[in-house]
Amino acid sequence: MSDIAIDIPFPVIAMIYGAIYWPLTLCVGAVGLYVGVTRLRGVWRVVCVVIALLFIGDAGAGIYESVRQGLNT
Repeated sequence: MSDIAIDIPFPVIAMIYGAIYWPLTLCVGAVGLYVGVTRLRGVWRVVCVVIALLFIGDAGAGIYESVRQGLNT
């Protein structure tokens, strides 16, 4: 057996999986944005909106990558 390990940080893995499963990431971001804007108040509203926008940005990267790969074929 090989003792070689690839040490990838958790945020990078989360970004990669978010871009691969972009429909789910987009839905989570949209629901988070809805909840943050309409249901929450105070600092929790800001936290929820920022996290939702990160999810939507990650889904956007996945959409861009899938469109780019589709145009190359």
